[in-house]
Amino acid sequence: MKSLRVRLPGVSPAAIGGTLATRVLATAMSFAAGVIAARGLGMRGRATFAVMIAVPAVLSVVTVLGMDNANARFAGTSHTAFRQIVRWSLVFSLVPGTALAGLWLLLGHLWPVVLLGLPLRLAVIAAAMCPVTLLSTLLGMAEVGRGRVAAYNLMSTVPAAGYLAGVCGLLAAGSLTPTSCFLSVLAGQLVCAGMLLIAATTRVHADGEPVSARTFGSFAIRAYLPNLVHYGMLRLDVPVIQMLAGATAVAVYAVALPLAEGLFLLSTTVALVMFPAVTSGAVDARAAARIARTVFAAAALCAVLAAAAAPVLIPAVYGRQYSGAVPVIWALLPGLVLFSAGRSIQPYLAAAGLLRPVITATVIGAMVNIALLGALTPHYGAVGAGVADSAGYLVFAVLLGRGVRLGSRARRCLPAEPATEEAEPATEKADPATEAGAGPARGPDRRATVETAGDRRPGAYLMQAGSVLAGRAPMVAAALVMAAGAGFLATVLSPFISIAGAAGLTAVVLPCLLIPNAGLYVLAAAIPFSQSDIGASLITPSPLLALMLICLLGRVVTGRGIVRPKPAVALLAMGTVVYMLAAGALLGDSELPVTGTWPYLLLMWAPLVLLPLVAEPGPALDRALVVFCCGSVILAVTEIVQAGSTFTEKSDLTPADAAVLAITQEGGANHNAVGALFVMAAAVLLSRCPAVREPLPRLATGVGVVVLAVGVAYSLSRAAYLGGIAVVALYAFRRSLRGLLALGVGAACLVPLLPAVIGVRFGSMLGGTLDADSAVRIDLWNSALRMFEAHPFFGVGYLNFAGQLSAYYRATGDYQVMLLQFPLLHFAHNTYLTVLSQTGLMGAAGIGALVVCGVRRARCAVRRGHFAGEAALLALFGAGVCSLFGEVLLEPPLLAGLMLIMLAARATPAGAPSSAPAPAPAAAAPESAPVAGVAVVAR
Repeated sequence: MKSLRVRLPGVSPAAIGGTLATRVLATAMSFAAGVIAARGLGMRGRATFAVMIAVPAVLSVVTVLGMDNANARFAGTSHTAFRQIVRWSLVFSLVPGTALAGLWLLLGHLWPVVLLGLPLRLAVIAAAMCPVTLLSTLLGMAEVGRGRVAAYNLMSTVPAAGYLAGVCGLLAAGSLTPTSCFLSVLAGQLVCAGMLLIAATTRVHADGEPVSARTFGSFAIRAYLPNLVHYGMLRLDVPVIQMLAGATAVAVYAVALPLAEGLFLLSTTVALVMFPAVTSGAVDARAAARIARTVFAAAALCAVLAAAAAPVLIPAVYGRQYSGAVPVIWALLPGLVLFSAGRSIQPYLAAAGLLRPVITATVIGAMVNIALLGALTPHYGAVGAGVADSAGYLVFAVLLGRGVRLGSRARRCLPAEPATEEAEPATEKADPATEAGAGPARGPDRRATVETAGDRRPGAYLMQAGSVLAGRAPMVAAALVMAAGAGFLATVLSPFISIAGAAGLTAVVLPCLLIPNAGLYVLAAAIPFSQSDIGASLITPSPLLALMLICLLGRVVTGRGIVRPKPAVALLAMGTVVYMLAAGALLGDSELPVTGTWPYLLLMWAPLVLLPLVAEPGPALDRALVVFCCGSVILAVTEIVQAGSTFTEKSDLTPADAAVLAITQEGGANHNAVGALFVMAAAVLLSRCPAVREPLPRLATGVGVVVLAVGVAYSLSRAAYLGGIAVVALYAFRRSLRGLLALGVGAACLVPLLPAVIGVRFGSMLGGTLDADSAVRIDLWNSALRMFEAHPFFGVGYLNFAGQLSAYYRATGDYQVMLLQFPLLHFAHNTYLTVLSQTGLMGAAGIGALVVCGVRRARCAVRRGHFAGEAALLALFGAGVCSLFGEVLLEPPLLAGLMLIMLAARATPAGAPSSAPAPAPAAAAPESAPVAGVAVVAR
């Protein structure tokens, strides 16, 4: 026992053992009751009962909004704060808990697929348990927060015991049904909630100051995201595997899933016991690190035993048909061991209020997990999903583990503090929980160890995740692992890619990870390259997403941290993407397959979510735009040569037929996307011209503008023609009349040099008889308007346009409707009508709000004299005109290019002094210090 106390400093091994035994007992009772229910209910009844049980659990996880962590964090400060938290928990459970359950029922009434196959009567019964489950969770975590872990453990076994007793009684009475089984679980939850309310009347601490609602809410919201992502990293894998690999892979993965949750028992138990010890000051950074190492060793030992026993136990328990779960278990175990250690560090950071490294590690780990799930699961099924989970857990654990170490290192760098009378007031406030008797007495320095170091170094916690690979050796090792994984994926995804191709990919990934801003430059070059004939097959949306993730990891590896966008804009973007995903999955015809909707949607909107975390306004992003423009100029030269050769070879055809042939030639890029790309690049170069002073760069910029203008002409995209004219007109409008005349003379000189094919193509916009392509486009527009009239608020669902088109299409032109392939017409060839018809006013409002935010950012940069502001306005205006005749911004590369241009617009001019207030004098404590006693170190 003494050895365990040394290895688990600040926490009681007996408390950990008792908590673990209680959880194992509750799990065993639930397992036994589940077996009885499965045998008595049959396959269909057991499935219905499982859904009824899952709904309250999932809704409570979504509704809790981090309040459970906040209860554990602040319940031990004083009895006054605890009573306040109990009242808040009651109100929160009854109001938001009931409201979300009611919203689920309402959505299920409108779209029955939301009810997950439950009849409305059973759905109402399941929804009734949501407030009870939420109240039990909140009150239980409050008891943990004030140190009554043993009482919480005893009460947490009541639902499992009630479940087992109810199922046995129902089976003996012969009335075992899904409804009666669920009511037995509900009864157990009600008894547990009642016992927790009675326990809340017991006084543990003395009265004191109440907790501020603002402080409580801020901590809760910051703690919510990591817990929600951790909950989903295991449980959301099941529907993802179902979509990507089928039901067989899901069955295999589901067999391995209980083992993963079994390994989490140890880390969850340690976290429960450790949390109140941290808030009382009994556990500091060094103790947390030692506890994490102990948990790591115990988890590694359990993993070795599980790996050795899996080949024997899995076939014996589940049957030989589930032998494929063994390699899944082996793939999961390395990540689970590291994740268990990371989860042991997380309570320390959460209890100390240091949630930024937790959020950063969680977000990056989830991104890695999602990216690898999409890459590996279609080819390797459940084993690939296990590898993806391990990689996500590895990234999370490594980034989080640095949090405690950095805080401890920063603390050691601080000068020694002389004992003076000025420190006495801070010492008296060091820890309210300690004064109330929640834990052992601590010195003023011990309680403020990590946070005071962060106050001394304001950027310490912002860069915690970024400094995880600050040393060269671990940086190179991690980069080599990433590069090897990328090369392995390259050889797996296509059997025709050689080892040389994998080596080339490794040569690209390594610099992006190790050299600052290299990934951003590669991304800027990849955007125009993706629109070439060769790049169209190499740089698809999936590799583009991988490149953006590599750029994100590159910022972490090089120690620069993640760019922090404005929270309101980030939430707006995430909300829009989530709504479009929900609209595509729920609003369409239930008989249509939607398995390909969500991956395409995530790939398409990835630039909107990821690039604000990677691209920071400054010289690096300005140079990336130069690379983007240079790549676009090279692409324009290539397109001009290719189109010119096509015109020459087909000189025997009429200009109109030659234009159609050039547009529709097999293997070529989308001419509308290429033209829009040239328009955006020309907007950047036009706005940059006045700022270039050197003769040679100025000449190169002018030549680039001319080449891009000719490239727009040779793209044969009428949408790009209008977009280019709009950009030039807006640019000239903001200049003098002399500049407008010069542009007009230059354009007039270029027109006679262009081939007749371009003249005919341009003339088709000015009038005359509509060709078949234009007639079909107009009919598609009318069909989209009819869809919007029928579904004005939510639309027909994203990517459900093709499935609904036959009911709304009316042919008005002179063409053969039978030749149209409706299943391939996913859009209305107009971005605005596409948004209205597929997402309704709700989606249009979200996307419109994002556009308004971009315009405001660009106008702010224009007023402050930065050239990137005008470039953003011109590019957005040109892309908006091009969107009238196509969906250019629904192409991920073009959206990424526009996002880079918009993000380059600075809100403040380069070199401007910071508007942040001057630092406080050395003897004054900062007003926003999050932990009492910080004045001791602030001096």
